[in-house]
Parts: sequence; structure tokens; C-alpha cells
Amino acid sequence: MLKFYSYYKQATVGPCSIPRPGFWDVVGKAKWDAWNSLGEMSKEEAMSSYVDEMKLVRFEAPF
Repeated sequence: MLKFYSYYKQATVGPCSIPRPGFWDVVGKAKWDAWNSLGEMSKEEAMSSYVDEMKLVRFEAPF
């Protein structure tokens, strides 16, 4: 889920430019780390990566 969050934020906002959340905000730090790890990835590349990940999840689902 963090991959989807990071790609979504990168595609809609762009590179992470906010400060890292505080020590006690474990969820916020995990989200921030995922988003920040994308660096300067373009919005278009983030959108494409989001779709690619969605395809993997869709086809890996045990139906």
C-alpha cells in the first residue's frame, strides 16, 4: 500500500518537499519515507508506475 501512496503523491504533488514527521508519528514517517524514496521521479513516470503496480496486484490475486 505504501508503494501506491508514494506513486499517488508523486503524481499529484510532485517530489516530497515537506519535513519528515516526528518520532511518534510512525504511520506518517512510513508514508513520508516511501514518498521521499522516489526522489525526482516525474509525475508521468509515477502515474505509469502506479498503473504497472496495480496490474501486478490484479494478476497476482488468488482467485
